[in-house]
Amino acid sequence: MARILVLLITLMLSGRMMTLAFIHRAGAGGDGDPPLAWLMPLIGDAVIGIGGLLIAYLLARHTGLWVWTAAMIWNALGIWDAMSAYIVHLTTPWPTFFMIQVFGGAMFFMAAAMHAFLIVLLLREPVKRHYLGIAPRTATAPSATDAA
Repeated sequence: MARILVLLITLMLSGRMMTLAFIHRAGAGGDGDPPLAWLMPLIGDAVIGIGGLLIAYLLARHTGLWVWTAAMIWNALGIWDAMSAYIVHLTTPWPTFFMIQVFGGAMFFMAAAMHAFLIVLLLREPVKRHYLGIAPRTATAPSATDAA
């Protein structure tokens, strides 16, 4: 169940690539255009979003230390990007962005929390064992010689 949740949340976070629709308008000065200071957060979200599709594919189709490590690094970068965007939000607001209008500054913390939750799930023993290719532990009854 945890592996399915990891996959679903990863796919949800790939929605961060929606910022691709705004990158070309950064600093244009039109109604609703993002301030130029938002260019790097927009690019960061796009990279995290597109990367989310790749990570979801890897998590669904492959196992191994490299898959697990890539997912962990992607999530750490996702947290860093969300918190960096929050700092830009504080210093150079973009009040007409629909996501900020709906969620306010909490949207940055929601994204960071989702990435942190994914890290927690990836660190859970069954999930980690799956991706690292470690056989599940089997419960065995102690033998008579073990008791002595």
